[in-house]
This record gives sequence, C-alpha cells and structure tokens, in this order.
Amino acid sequence: MKLFSENLLLSKAIRKKKSKEKDQRKIQKVDTRLRTQISDKACLTGKIACAFAVMRPYQWIKNILVFAPVFFGGKLSDPAMMIQAFLAACMFCTAASIGYVFNDWLDRKEDRNHPTKCMRPFASKSLSGKDAVWLTILLAGILIGISIVLMHNYLLLICIYVYLLISLLYSAYFKKIVLLEIYIVSFFFVMRVLAGGIATGIKISNWMFATIFFLSILISVAKRKTEIMVIGKSNMKNHRATLQFYSMDYMDHFLWASGVVSIVTYALYTVEKGQFLVYSLIPATYGITKFIMITDKGKGGDPILALLKDIHLILATIIFLAIISWNIYILPFTG
Repeated sequence: MKLFSENLLLSKAIRKKKSKEKDQRKIQKVDTRLRTQISDKACLTGKIACAFAVMRPYQWIKNILVFAPVFFGGKLSDPAMMIQAFLAACMFCTAASIGYVFNDWLDRKEDRNHPTKCMRPFASKSLSGKDAVWLTILLAGILIGISIVLMHNYLLLICIYVYLLISLLYSAYFKKIVLLEIYIVSFFFVMRVLAGGIATGIKISNWMFATIFFLSILISVAKRKTEIMVIGKSNMKNHRATLQFYSMDYMDHFLWASGVVSIVTYALYTVEKGQFLVYSLIPATYGITKFIMITDKGKGGDPILALLKDIHLILATIIFLAIISWNIYILPFTG
C-alpha cells in the first residue's frame, strides 16, 4: 500500500513536471513568434527608412527651380500656373529619385571608399539589388501616373523624360568623362528652369538662363573640389575617377570664374528688368562669395546643407528674395 502511494505521488510529480515543461515550450514559442514579428517590423521600418534615404528627399529642394519662372514672372498668385509648376516639380522629384537609386546602386563599391558615402544604403548593404528594382518600379509608376495628368503638355513630358534618360546615362557613362560630367550636372539645373517655363508658358529671360547655368557650374565645381579635399589624392581613383585629372589650382580658377560670370549675368538681368531689382545684386554677390569661402574650407560639397548650416547664407538668401518680392509683387501696386 505504501509502495502504491509512493508510485502515485511520483506519477503525479512527473505529470506535473511534463505539464510545466509543455507550458514553458508554449511560452517560448509565443515569445519567439513575438520576437520574430518585432524583428520583421523593425526590418521593414529600417528598409523604409533606407528607401527614403536613397531617394534623397532633401535634394528635392533643387526642384524649387521649377518655380523660378513663376516667381520672377510675378505669377505666384495664379493658382493654375502654380498647380502646373507643382506637378512638374513632383515629376522632377520622382525622376531625380530614380536617378539616385540607379546611381547609388552602380556606385556602391566606390562609395565604400568614401568617408561619408560609405553609409549610403547600397554601400552599407542595408538595401539589396532586389530592393532597388522594387523601389524603381514604384517610382516609375508614380512618374507615369503624373505623366497621364500632364499628357496635354507633351513638351514638358519630353523635357522631363529627356532629363531622366540623360541622368541614367550620366550614372552609367558620362560621369566618367572629364569636364563633360560637370557640364551635364549643370545642365540638369537649367532643365528644371526650362521645365518650369514650359509648364506655365512663361518665357525665360536669356540673362536668367545664363545666370542659372553659371551658378550650376559653380555648384558642380564646388562639389568636386570638396571631394578632392575630403578624399585625398590617394583615394580619388577608388571613388570618382575623373577627380584625379582636376588640379586644385584648376578647380579654384574654375570656381571663381563661374562665380564671377554668374554675378555679371545676373547684374545684366537686373538692368534688363529695371526698377529696384539691381539692389538684389548685393546679397546675391555676398552669397556667392560666401559659398566660395565655405568651399575653400571643404564644406561646399552639398550646397543645400551648406545653405542650411550657415547663417550668413540664410540671411543673404532671405534679403535677396525680399528685395525681388518687393520689386515684383509690391512696388507695382504702390503707384
């Protein structure tokens, strides 16, 4: 009887232990499932963040140039023109992002040799080639969708798709050609202004066209000079092969020449338009010379970041826009 009782207690203890182990396994499975779900969500969130990073949304501010014809033409209060310019700017944002995805994927190996570009999603292997394909398809779908809305303006569509084609060719081939690569990047800025004029039907002044072109060269040269200063001569071949063919003296002369010519062409534009617009030449000249100074310190690689980080450039830009706004939008109504 005593033996039977001991066996019964032992059996109950074993069953209780097995039940406890079973419960622990269930808890472990639930915990593993939750951890997997959290990990998947974190991975998805990380990929979305990387996707936005590779599209470079902060670079979309360049597309404000699409609104230049509307602004200088005194048509900011015209809703129809603003809508057309906005849609054109959206197309440029999308087309530019497609170009960035393509460029970063091609340059992933070279970017790993750069002190800052090594953190880009493809260079750091945060995104794969498959991610690049899906992101390109998504952006292409958005571009085609806006194109359908603007189907009536075929000249605008031609301008933007030509921009996209040249952008892809630049990433694949043209950026390897010394000097030509600078002019192609500069032409991309001009194409934004041309697109704004085509979208709104506003004629662009020849002097304004020249000013934007030489300013674009200034920005492109500043970027390459900064890269030479940051990377150093030993790593030029591993990052951007064309850099080895640019001497610092050549870049300095090119930088100042494009800056001075842009000031002269803008001065001629202000004389052409008359009234008080000529006074905007003062903050414009200050801003350009300040940007060249920043470039000499190795901080002119990204004009957008340079503008946002320097209070002098911010104030010069505000004063410049204030003078133009007064001349175009207020002065005509003061009698």
